[in-house]
Amino acid sequence: MSLLFMHLTGIITVRVDGFDMGTVINRLRKECKVISLDTKGNTVYATLPFYYEKKLEDISYQSNCVLEITSRKGVYFHFRKYRKRYGFVVGILVSILLSFYLSNIVFSIRIVGTDDESIIYEAREILEEEGLKAGAFIPNLNFLKLQTRLFEIDDDISWVSIGNSGSVVTVNLRTVVEKVETDEGRIPCNIIATEDAQIVDINVLVGHLEKLIGDAVAKGDLLVSGYVERGSGRTYYYHSIANITAVFERTVTFEQSIYDRKVVDGEIFYAKSLSIFDIDIPIPNLNVLSGSYITDTYRASLNLFGIELPIGITTTEYTEQIYKLNIYTLDEAEEIVYARLENYEENLIGDYEVMNKDVAVEKTDSSVVLTCTYTLKGDIGIESPIFAK
Repeated sequence: MSLLFMHLTGIITVRVDGFDMGTVINRLRKECKVISLDTKGNTVYATLPFYYEKKLEDISYQSNCVLEITSRKGVYFHFRKYRKRYGFVVGILVSILLSFYLSNIVFSIRIVGTDDESIIYEAREILEEEGLKAGAFIPNLNFLKLQTRLFEIDDDISWVSIGNSGSVVTVNLRTVVEKVETDEGRIPCNIIATEDAQIVDINVLVGHLEKLIGDAVAKGDLLVSGYVERGSGRTYYYHSIANITAVFERTVTFEQSIYDRKVVDGEIFYAKSLSIFDIDIPIPNLNVLSGSYITDTYRASLNLFGIELPIGITTTEYTEQIYKLNIYTLDEAEEIVYARLENYEENLIGDYEVMNKDVAVEKTDSSVVLTCTYTLKGDIGIESPIFAK
């Protein structure tokens, strides 16, 4: 502890009179942190930190000496005068607690990153549903959960982040920026086949055609080359553009078991702990957890006058995992695989023309298996960059 700090917090100046002063001096040096020490005859003058006052009384009493406190200085003695003025003490405590509380509640919510009024309005509604509003206690808020909820507003939202600076919570919403299509700056590329197929039509706008109508190609074969060598001997690289129409077959299989075991989310419980540096002190919780859970942990640090303290509230979210066993009849299982087939056709082969469709259903005692073979017609070309130096 520095000398300046000891003077600020509190020091005492004493006078000790007696006959065995050698013993008193030795004990002072061994048992106390003496700031200054002086002797004159059988009198010792000393200056010490305020917390050695009781020790000085004991040494003087045991050595049959007379102790006199000549002065008391410092913050400790200044505030000690008010120790019996309970209203003053209570006022200080209330001020500290009030300042601490006000430093950790939400005063303002800022939504930045988008000018879309409908998105901003819906975001504020969701935030209020989840408890983020003026007056909310910041350590009780789970920003990670709030970020996940905000993604539900609009499919165009590409980024969400939530943070706070003191009592101001900032919500950053970024939306997808539509890119303007342009041919400028395109990287050189070939076009290769995505399926084992037979070509029935070709339309090449840019690039050198490598296959002809009627050719059979394998997946990965080069269809149009962006590497073109002119008669002059010079080589040029192009971003190939073409439409290669071909006929090909695709087989998909869907299986539904009669006994279908699924995991679904159940109740959600929260457990909190007081975090001091790296130490977590659990806060008593009446919920008794058993079974299987998925956990998600979030820590919110406490603030005082905008300064983040090494103290916070750690919240752990427990989502119960419930195992359900669904038992289907063969007819119900068949309906499920047909529904999956319909979903597949709507989402994954919508860009192709279906020329033929052959469906086969096999039923056993434990499952239903649907196999569908399609004959499809459509563009099988995909860009493949040319990495040229």
